[in-house]
Amino acid sequence: MTRLLCLFFLFVSASSFAITNIENQRLNNTTPGTKGNISFTLDGEVSETDEFTLGSAITFIRSYSKDEWIVLLNREYSEVDDEVNTDETLLHVRHLTKHNAHWGHEVFTQYEEDLFSDLAKRSLIGAGMRYTLDANPELKTANHFGLGLFYEDEEYADTIIEDNEQNVRLNIYWSYRNNLTDNMKYTSTLYFQPDVKALDDDKGLWQNAVTISVTSTISLSVTWNVIYDNHAPDGEEDSEVNYKSLIIYNF
Repeated sequence: MTRLLCLFFLFVSASSFAITNIENQRLNNTTPGTKGNISFTLDGEVSETDEFTLGSAITFIRSYSKDEWIVLLNREYSEVDDEVNTDETLLHVRHLTKHNAHWGHEVFTQYEEDLFSDLAKRSLIGAGMRYTLDANPELKTANHFGLGLFYEDEEYADTIIEDNEQNVRLNIYWSYRNNLTDNMKYTSTLYFQPDVKALDDDKGLWQNAVTISVTSTISLSVTWNVIYDNHAPDGEEDSEVNYKSLIIYNF
C-alpha cells in the first residue's frame, strides 16, 4: 500500500473548481481512525475528433475523538486530437476541532491552478464553525451545517483583461447523507460563497452523488454538479451543469 500511495502522489497534483466539495468524503467517514480513498475517471471518444480525459484523486482522513484532519489531492487532464486542453491541479487541507458531539470549528487552506482556464491560479485560507444536527454515526441520515469566512487570491490568465482579485467571502454550506441500503449511499452538498464587500458577487455549488459499494474496498459513484459564478473571470455570469462517474478504491 505504501508503494502504491507513493507512486500515486508522483502522478497526482489536483483538480480545480471554483468551489471544492470535501463534504461528500467526510459524510462517509464518521468514526475515529484513518480512512481514505483513491478515485479515477476515464473518458474518451474516437471519431472525427479524438478526445481523452483522465481524472484522479486521493483523499486522506485522520479522525480522532476531538480532532479531524482531511487532505484532498486531485488532478484532471484531457486532450483533443493529441492537443492538451485541460491540465488542472488542486490541494485542500482542513483541520476540524470537535468541541462536543454537535459543535466544532475548522481551519482550511487550498491551492489550485489550471493551465488552460481563465482562472489560472487560486489560493485561499479560511476558518468557520460547523454544526452536526445528527450526532449519532449509526443513523441512516446525517446533516451538517457550516458558516465561516475565507480570504482568496485569484490570478487570471494573460488573455483576461480583468484585474486579479483578492476577496473575503462568506462560506455557507449544508451537507446531507442518506444510507439508502446497506451498500448504497446518497449525499448532497450545497455551498454559497458571497463576497462580504459585494454580496451580489457570489459563487455556488450543488453536488449530488450516489455511491454503491461493490466490495469492501471498491465503490462506484455518479456525481451531478451545478456550478454557479455570477462574476466569472471574464466579468460575465457563468453557470455549468456536469456529471461524472468514478471508480473508487477505499483503504
